[in-house]
Amino acid sequence: MGLALLALPIPFWAVERWLGGMLGGAAAGLLTVPICLVLAWLATRHPAWDRLSTLPDRPGATAALGVIVAAQIGVLALAAPWGGDRWDALLLGGVLAIAGVWIWLWGALGYGRARGLVFPVAFAGFALPWEHFLRGAIDTPLQAWTADIALRGLRLAGYPMRYWNSYTIYSPDYFIIVNETCSGMNMLVTLGMYTLIFEWLVQPRMRNRLLVLALAFPLAMLANGARVAVIYLLGHYGGVPAAEGFWHTGSAYVIFVPVFWFIFVVDRALTRRDRRARAAASSSSAPQSPIHQSPQRT
Repeated sequence: MGLALLALPIPFWAVERWLGGMLGGAAAGLLTVPICLVLAWLATRHPAWDRLSTLPDRPGATAALGVIVAAQIGVLALAAPWGGDRWDALLLGGVLAIAGVWIWLWGALGYGRARGLVFPVAFAGFALPWEHFLRGAIDTPLQAWTADIALRGLRLAGYPMRYWNSYTIYSPDYFIIVNETCSGMNMLVTLGMYTLIFEWLVQPRMRNRLLVLALAFPLAMLANGARVAVIYLLGHYGGVPAAEGFWHTGSAYVIFVPVFWFIFVVDRALTRRDRRARAAASSSSAPQSPIHQSPQRT
């Protein structure tokens, strides 16, 4: 209860940042907690859930929770004098709160079942407004990479594109600025979120999970670059009204479908490869039946 009261300002701060910020991403951020609850429920429905209760508990949950509560008190003490923007302290407080929830589950359910809930609890980290905190370090490179991909694609299509600066491309007829909201961060975070969920649900091998997750970044960048290139083409042929129409606001949702379909295809291919490898290994290790030859008559 003490941890819950100490962490109470954090969700209000996070919601305010998601809804009041100019960078978007609120749809993904605000859905995170309901998704965590669904993932936790699915974890408890897994056949291994009952067996997890037989794993021995590890002492120290109470002491660890006490450390988290003390750290939260320190975080609030640091945040209080700041007033307006309390980024560092409240973001750290959010991380501590998520760790505290898992430690509380450790003490309440035992280490075995708490270990089975590591992913659902850790997934709550997506509810924290990381992009708003890291925008200076992340968004500018993403803007430049998106502009690079769009420019190269348009040049391949025959359009005489040039750079005005690292995130603005133009031709004699039209120009487009890849601002912070178009940097691809929202696509990257959303694709990463749902790829993690999908792999946790359907992919048993950790190596395959990591391979598929590694695709999220290049796919998000390629998809966002293609989206920006289409916005340029709409503006080139239809003017500003066409460029700022449906595609500008809704294309991120449209383009997410084929991108995630590709993730699905790759995951299925990896699963089939593993099945073939296991089948080949089992067939090669199976004992061979002796060959009986009939005695030759002389």
